[in-house]
Amino acid sequence: MEEISLRELIEIIIKGKWIIVAVTAVCIAIGIAVNAFVIKPVYVAQTTLMISSIKKSQIKEQVKSGDGDVNNFSSLIDAILQYPEMSVDNYREQVKNPVILEYIREEMDMKDVPLSSIASKITLNEIKDTDLITIKVTDENPETAAKIANLVGDRFAKLVCETNQKRTESTLEFIENQMKKEKENMEKSLEEYKSYLLQSRGPEEVKMELDAKLEKMTEYKTQLSQIKIDENATKASLDTAKNLINKTPQKLVTDSSLLTNPLLSAVIKEKTGISSEELASMKMSTEQINIIYVELSNIINELEIRLSNLEAQRINIEKVIQECQKEIENLQTEYAEKQQEYEILKKELDLSKEVYNAYQQKYKESMIMQSAETGRSSAVIVSEAIPPANPVAPKKALNVAVAGVVGVGISFAIIFIKEYLIRSKQ
Repeated sequence: MEEISLRELIEIIIKGKWIIVAVTAVCIAIGIAVNAFVIKPVYVAQTTLMISSIKKSQIKEQVKSGDGDVNNFSSLIDAILQYPEMSVDNYREQVKNPVILEYIREEMDMKDVPLSSIASKITLNEIKDTDLITIKVTDENPETAAKIANLVGDRFAKLVCETNQKRTESTLEFIENQMKKEKENMEKSLEEYKSYLLQSRGPEEVKMELDAKLEKMTEYKTQLSQIKIDENATKASLDTAKNLINKTPQKLVTDSSLLTNPLLSAVIKEKTGISSEELASMKMSTEQINIIYVELSNIINELEIRLSNLEAQRINIEKVIQECQKEIENLQTEYAEKQQEYEILKKELDLSKEVYNAYQQKYKESMIMQSAETGRSSAVIVSEAIPPANPVAPKKALNVAVAGVVGVGISFAIIFIKEYLIRSKQ
């Protein structure tokens, strides 16, 4: 394939300059004619609305100032009652609601115009960092565009207000019904709680009895410890006394001369005629009960009696402790069961109160919203549309410029095709 240099290209363009001028001029003329006679001018009318409402945080602050802290169920109920927030996309769809479109068609006497055609004329946009939205309507007639824009803005504002008002009323009705149910649940739980407290043996009474038994058990164990100490001391004393009595003679024997007893020696001399020397050689043994032995015997008897009494006391106190321990175990079981039942009823009552208070809180918030008529003031027309003086389309200068560019492109194509055909014949 034959290559063409840059110089040759420039020469070809210069040679076909009149073709470029002619074709471009024709395209520009066609563009001007189309702007003037074919493309109809389009006008855009715009109305501005302000979308506003009382924020939930502000309502909660008002309620807090009169009722204290918002309870823990508020966030849960907020989630239950929360409506989806109206974003720009939501408003953009709502502005083309069939109710609004039908209203426009009737007011503008456009019965033969389909709703989709009317919807295509309407666009909605937001103004950044503000609560303002703009509704734009495009039409070939500036008066019609302005009128439709005002009708759409007015009807859309009413629709938003009515929707918000219905939401508030619906929320209030729902909360009222829930409050009735929760009040019934709370009253039922309260009756069960009172009935439980009025029964013969409540957890507090069982707890007092259990504490008394535990205190008594402590006394019994203290007594048992003292008895065992006394018993061991008595056993030790008894063993000591027995060891002593085993070493102590029961009777005391005394050997003495008969002369030591003058009366007896005189009688013997008188009866037998024995001399004093013979009596002096004769011995007499006397036995006497050992007082120490007797005392030791008495002490042993007393210690044995005391030890027997202590053993009997220990056995009795041990039986009492066993019985008391069983009673304590039964009371502990009864107390645990009653305390668990009490806590369940108490928790149910507290939960019912919290839920009821939460709904009561939301009811106050809804009442504030209703009394403030937030639904009626949530959408306000800030500025109405006026018939535009200048059309937004067609953009004549741009169209002519595009036509010129197209003409240049076509002329270049003609020049190069012509040159190609000439060279191919050579």
